[in-house]
Amino acid sequence: MLKNATQTQLNTTQVHKFGGSSLASAARFSAVADIIQQQDPQHQLWVVVSAPGDTTDALLHIIACADDTVSRDQALTALQKQLQQLITAALPAADATEVSVKLKHWLAEVPDALTQKRFNDVLAIGELVSATLLSAILRQRQLSATALDARDFLRLKRHQPDLTQSTALLSTLTLPGHIHVVTGYIARDEKGRSITLGRNGSDYSATLVGALVNATEVTIWTDVKAIYSADPRKVVAAIPYQQVSWHQACQLAQLGNPVLHARTLAPLSGTQTALRVRSSYEPQLPGCRVVQQVAGRQSFITELNDVTLLTLHSDIALSAERLALELQQPVISLPQQGDNLCWLLPTACAEQALACLAEADIHAVWDTQRYCALAWLKGADPVLPAQADSVLQPHAVLHRYENEQQVIWLLARPLSSDVLQHVHQQLIPHTPSLRVVVAGTGNVGTEFLSMLTVQQKRLSTKVQLQLAGVLNSRQALLADNLDISQWQLLLAQSDSCCPQQLSAYLTALPEPKVLVDITPSQAFARLYPDFIAAGCDIISANKQGVTLPETEYLQIKRAGQFHNKQWLTNTTCGAGIPVQRTLQELISAGDNITEVSGIFSGTLSWLLCQFDGSKPFSDFVLDARQAGLTEPDPRDDLSGKDVQRKLLVLARELGISLELDDIRLQPLLPVGLENGSWQDFWARRSLLDAELAQLLTQAKAGAKVLRYVACLSIRNGSVRADVSLQ
Repeated sequence: MLKNATQTQLNTTQVHKFGGSSLASAARFSAVADIIQQQDPQHQLWVVVSAPGDTTDALLHIIACADDTVSRDQALTALQKQLQQLITAALPAADATEVSVKLKHWLAEVPDALTQKRFNDVLAIGELVSATLLSAILRQRQLSATALDARDFLRLKRHQPDLTQSTALLSTLTLPGHIHVVTGYIARDEKGRSITLGRNGSDYSATLVGALVNATEVTIWTDVKAIYSADPRKVVAAIPYQQVSWHQACQLAQLGNPVLHARTLAPLSGTQTALRVRSSYEPQLPGCRVVQQVAGRQSFITELNDVTLLTLHSDIALSAERLALELQQPVISLPQQGDNLCWLLPTACAEQALACLAEADIHAVWDTQRYCALAWLKGADPVLPAQADSVLQPHAVLHRYENEQQVIWLLARPLSSDVLQHVHQQLIPHTPSLRVVVAGTGNVGTEFLSMLTVQQKRLSTKVQLQLAGVLNSRQALLADNLDISQWQLLLAQSDSCCPQQLSAYLTALPEPKVLVDITPSQAFARLYPDFIAAGCDIISANKQGVTLPETEYLQIKRAGQFHNKQWLTNTTCGAGIPVQRTLQELISAGDNITEVSGIFSGTLSWLLCQFDGSKPFSDFVLDARQAGLTEPDPRDDLSGKDVQRKLLVLARELGISLELDDIRLQPLLPVGLENGSWQDFWARRSLLDAELAQLLTQAKAGAKVLRYVACLSIRNGSVRADVSLQ
């Protein structure tokens, strides 16, 4: 299908991070273990964990009570009881004992740590509990898992990761074939002291680990199912995006969006690693991919409450990003007006910011007014903000800043949910889009594209169907939002592409997107795992994928499960009649299917129904070919291999382990006629005509008809599969 098409393997390294809300109870630990257990066993898994539930808050309270021995000990006792109950509920008694002993040891060291002001060692206990407990749960499920304290390998110098030293240390701790469960939030500095990584620190740990192990994907499992166009708690119509550009994710993070922190993205910038946000409460949902090679197309509104302004001269040597790193808080550089810079930051850290700037000999003027900010990140085709301006005018807008990428309004008080809803409606009107890439431009592909034009108009009020690519074995037309009426002309002017170019294009294409395979190519079907990893759902009329050797077939299935993408194959058997879906529903209902049989070739059915002996069988074949009812070479139909593949499709839908060669095949074509060209066959067609005439005479003598039948029989654990003329 594509030049140099070769099968590629899924990358084997994945990082999964689970936050405190995902680990808040024994049931949640079990749910997280389920998610890990469902990952592809071929992947090397790294898991980064936060402290369970509100454990960090409890440890902060203990630190606050450091000088009050009675209150400190009461808080320690309460925390030990809480965590012991978690361990006991999550593990069988024998396994729980080992974790409980470690917990007791860690908590016993707290008083000395407080005396020595080693507060970060105290805060590390929550992550140590999570890593130790989760690894024990995984081992109890017969998985090889080991807990790692990130402080044993993760090194930072002046807030910046030392990747060289960290990589060297990590290499000595890595165990082949093990799931490594790593503590998030904690590390060591250049002096060997325990440090914490601040707000969203465990997310930062996950992307640092992702960079160290060269992962292709880091998944942040949280309690939200995507990155939204607005806060879904306040804006009911907020859109859950399935794909966001890296640039826009960075902008959101700089604006203090709670889903992603600016430092979380930094370790992966410029790498091939993708970032995905998913809900551990709804793991069946695909979540949202943050993709580096994609231009910003989505639109967002986000709020920042209780912020203030610093005004600085424009020639300073310090950037807002650097100050944000020092403060561990968002610092937003507003569009410049005149010679001065305006930085927006949380009021709570304004005095600390002034102190940092003074150390750098930078003078700043603090506007002590407290603001509530509303920011709009513009999408690919932004609307004019005038309507939003009119909605916000009655709500005390004090300042307004705008550039090509965003608009920020500073208000005297927070906006109500109703106002936010109205602003969202004005700035982010939404009709879902689905990008369609079509592979194959033969008779069926051409007809499909003509039907797509009709469907595009019919569904326009519900979904925008956008043709984003057409390709065949010679050329590839890859561009977003193509004019369907011009696809043939544009494709004729296009060049060929290799699999790597196609995968890169599909990766950059915004989700949701679907690849429709209407080719007969086995080489193209072998690329499905790459296309799925690029974020595509696949609809396949190509039977080659579902009839690949079982190891390759299962690789495609696992890729779909891992990336939460669908591989729909109902058109491979029964001409779109829901045969596979019917079998799936019967199995789901608990039915035991013992036999599947039928006439699975429309071409052979037509030929045998028409064949009445009035003229040679080959004449009917020629009629069918001229009417477009056969493959370009009708011997592909007469060989019976198409029916053989369809029976294998249905067998695999039933969960039967079967290969194509396990299905006994009686071709309709006499031996030897499959060789040579169509012209060679036509010269020797009398062999086919004589054999079919004899079979028809025998059938008529018994008051029967000729039919080409496939049968799959399952009896007493034994499977028999046949394709033959009956």
